[in-house]
Amino acid sequence: MTFSVLFLATRKAGTTPEAFKAHYEGTHIPLLKELAGANFPQTHTRYYIHRAEGQAHVLLGTQGDFDYDVAVQLTFADQAGFQAYAAATHSGDAAAKISADEDSFLDRSKSRAVILGSTEVTKA
Repeated sequence: MTFSVLFLATRKAGTTPEAFKAHYEGTHIPLLKELAGANFPQTHTRYYIHRAEGQAHVLLGTQGDFDYDVAVQLTFADQAGFQAYAAATHSGDAAAKISADEDSFLDRSKSRAVILGSTEVTKA
């Protein structure tokens, strides 16, 4: 059974959604892949909140419910795979490089993460 983590991230004040996405895709992901090496997740899926003029296109709820800019799902073969990734990216020089990069485009005080449970999919 796979092991998945959901991470919610918010852009730093003064950063446009476009600049946030460009940095995440063009700088942050390559950095994570380099530092994690073989421990990079099986999948690292990013779902960016659609915004126009700074406002999320809310269908249910309020703007305040969507203060994050991207929901990220990290999927590993198992919990040991996640632990290996965390060890590779959250210690020593790797942790310092990732923190410095995140500080340049994320509001880390608003970051949130949770372990996901079972996944159920219904198809047409």
